[in-house]
Amino acid sequence: MDYWHFTKEEKGALIRKLTVALPMLRASVQASQEEISNAIGVSRQTYNAIESQKRQMSWSTYMALILFFDYNPASHNTIRQLDAFPNRLDECWLTGKIGQIGSEL
Repeated sequence: MDYWHFTKEEKGALIRKLTVALPMLRASVQASQEEISNAIGVSRQTYNAIESQKRQMSWSTYMALILFFDYNPASHNTIRQLDAFPNRLDECWLTGKIGQIGSEL
């Protein structure tokens, strides 16, 4: 299984799920827009435009955000319940395939 390949449609669906949940997720970790934008490497203005649904996030921003929220104990369960975190990334770890990442990228 190609754990790291997502179709354009899959990416769009995951990005939409995360985008609508951003205000709730940010509140759950008690972080400002500036704190999150600094953590993921975008400007506060860009993060604000994404959170207010005025701009679609890139796939790399999506990946940074799911890692930010997944690894935070205050938002980990929520991001999983929203199906905003792609389960097949967990499958990669659980099946011991993590060593294959370099060859799949």
